[in-house]
Amino acid sequence: MLLGAPAADEEWTDVKFALIVTQLNHEKRVAKFHRLQRRATHSLICLGLVLVALNFLICLAYIFFSLTQHAAAL
Repeated sequence: MLLGAPAADEEWTDVKFALIVTQLNHEKRVAKFHRLQRRATHSLICLGLVLVALNFLICLAYIFFSLTQHAAAL
């Protein structure tokens, strides 16, 4: 190949194999990236729901505390 001579069948086979392996590696990296992206999205949604639940519980505690303080003043 380097000297301008026609390439042998084994060399073309090696080149085609290298191209196929390169494509497979690229597809694996893309799939891994999409998995990580889905996992991150799922984690952020769960974190948001936990924060909403904690906020709700804190609001309930504040309401109960306010009601007990108001009832104690009477």
